Formats: sequence, C-alpha cells, structure tokens
Amino acid sequence: MKLLSSSTAIIPLKAAVLGSLSMAWAWGVIAGSVGLNALIKSNQEKSRLKKSVPAPAVLTIDTDDVFQSGVVLTVVGALIAVLCSIFILMLFFTRGYAARSLRTQSLILAFCATWLLATLIPFTFFFATRSAKVSASIGGVELPASIIKQTEKALGSTSVYREIGYLRLVAILPWITILFTVIASGVLFTAGSPARRAHAHAQASPADSTTAHETRTDDGLTEEKGDKSTTPTAAAA
Repeated sequence: MKLLSSSTAIIPLKAAVLGSLSMAWAWGVIAGSVGLNALIKSNQEKSRLKKSVPAPAVLTIDTDDVFQSGVVLTVVGALIAVLCSIFILMLFFTRGYAARSLRTQSLILAFCATWLLATLIPFTFFFATRSAKVSASIGGVELPASIIKQTEKALGSTSVYREIGYLRLVAILPWITILFTVIASGVLFTAGSPARRAHAHAQASPADSTTAHETRTDDGLTEEKGDKSTTPTAAAA
C-alpha cells in the first residue's frame, strides 16, 4: 500500500515545476558551456601569443582575476544543470520523495543562484574595468609597455577584457541563468507549501474514493446477477 501511494503521489503545480526546472537546466548548461569555452580559448590565445614572441624574449600574461572567478562561475553553472536534471528525473521516478522534498530542492537552487551571483558580480566588474597584465623581458630586462602594445596590435590581439568576445558571453549570459534559477526556486517553494500539498491531495482523494465505490458496486451487482441466474435452475430441479 505504501509503494502504491508513493508511485501515485501528487506533485503540486507539476507543469510549472517541470517548466521552470527545464529552463533553469537549459541556462545552467549555457552558463557552464560559455565558461568552459572562455577558459579553453583563453589558454589557446596565451599559447599562441607566447609562441609568436622571438626566442630570447619571455612573455608573461596574468589573467588570474577573471580566470579564478570564471572557473567558479563555470562550475556553479554546471552544478545547476546537474541538480535540475536530478530534480526533473525525481518528478517521474520517485514522485513520493520529490513531493516531500520540494522545499529542500528550492533552498538548494536558491543557494546555487546566490553563489553564482556572488561570483558573477566580481567577474563582471573585472570584465568592465580591467585588462590582462602583460609583460615581456629579454635577459631579465623588462621591455617598455609601448613596445608590448605595438606587438599586440601587430598580432591582432588585445589585453582589454571588454574587447574580448568570449569573455563578453560569460559576463552576460549567466545573469539569465540566475534569473531562471531564482524562478525555479520560487516555484518549487510555492509548490512545496503545506497548503498546496494538502490541496493537491484533496483533489486526488475524491477520485480515489469514487473509484473504490464503483468497484464495490460492480462486485455487488455481479453477485446479485449470479444469485438470480441460479434461482431458476434451483426451481427447475
């Protein structure tokens, strides 16, 4: 009986929950993807520039500010996508547990949205106001900044973060991820309220009792018909 109850558990606002989780999942994937893309392209660009410098010269490119916050941003975006995938699967395969843990799921997503926001704010600040720290030296003697700038232009590169396309995607798209994660958290919290759950069970209960009543009525009619069919036989005998 408990297994049946768990498998037929009612999820309040199921369509809204599924829709909001799906959108949060999609934008979590996008945030993780653009973050990973930026990390890969940044490393490729650094390698290309260092190989373009003649042998005696040593080129140093410091992007620790956006790199560290970008790594955390990528991880949190991927984490949101993974969590939403788990919550969506729970709606179909463990509905009883999903219905009982809606508010827990809401708090988990709220924490992830807050974490992503706390990471995205400094990343956006670095993107808008800073540049990569580029230095070059030959035999321990540092080259002037003017020569480095000329070399950047000759190589078709820039050290200004806001002028780099793949960093612009990271600075913009995860804000939408935060929005849909907050929406999903709010929908889950609303669906998990005691009033919503009680209302969902109240709507399901009349259907269950009607089905049980019809089953009992059908049994009674069958037995009555069986008695009437046997009566003439007994009289004939």
